[in-house]
Amino acid sequence: EAFLIVGIIISYLFKIGEKRYIKHVIFGVIFAIVLSIGLAYIFELLFGGLEGKVEEIFEGSVMLLAVVVLTYMIFWMNNQARRIKSDIEISVGKAINKGRIFSLFFLGFIVVFREGAETVLFFRAISYQIGSRELIIGGAIGIISSIVLALIFFVSTIKINLSLFFRITGILIMLIAAGLLSTSMHEFQEAGVLPIIKDNIYDISHILSTDSIAGGILKSLFGYNPSPSLLEIIIYLTYIAAIIILIRRFFLRLDRPKIELNQS
Repeated sequence: EAFLIVGIIISYLFKIGEKRYIKHVIFGVIFAIVLSIGLAYIFELLFGGLEGKVEEIFEGSVMLLAVVVLTYMIFWMNNQARRIKSDIEISVGKAINKGRIFSLFFLGFIVVFREGAETVLFFRAISYQIGSRELIIGGAIGIISSIVLALIFFVSTIKINLSLFFRITGILIMLIAAGLLSTSMHEFQEAGVLPIIKDNIYDISHILSTDSIAGGILKSLFGYNPSPSLLEIIIYLTYIAAIIILIRRFFLRLDRPKIELNQS
């Protein structure tokens, strides 16, 4: 999302012939990346040495916080999907017309730092489920893929459907958040904070174990558990159902009048 928005900003500056301002956006992006790395280091320094029950409670709490952030992202994407490109271009145009160069620096900074802070929190949450090596490799692949996507958007003549892009991304984030929420319940149950109503509703580890490549990927991304408790299943399904209902009620409904108007 961050690289895509930065790509929109830079593309628009090229379009209106204001390439001289691109450096200010880039400086903001670099500053945000450095600050995000510093935030990750501080996070690890403060909370890296926890053990036992305290660690389990902290793990569950971090996952819950990550779910809150990801849920906000889902609704933000559905709200902004239809007009994000035009809103960004208007903001850039106003900054240039009023001579507010710092606004371009801040725009590049805040977009990347917001995503950077969310990434630090998300990485911390999933780090309890996978090893550091897998986390670093996956993170590197994600960053490279994001840069490539932004470059394609910037240099390609093919128009990317941002509305569709954000909706698909929102679905993936919903599944990730549901997995984190379910896993956080598992951590709280292990710590004794929540009761285990019924453990191991089913066990399909012989079919798809988390030790396998596919199972490991599903576990790290979507919180896959081959032998979940009743509470984990209820929480997972309830979260997905709630998100779908809210999106259909408050966001998809907004699109219907426009669709009907276009059809007429």
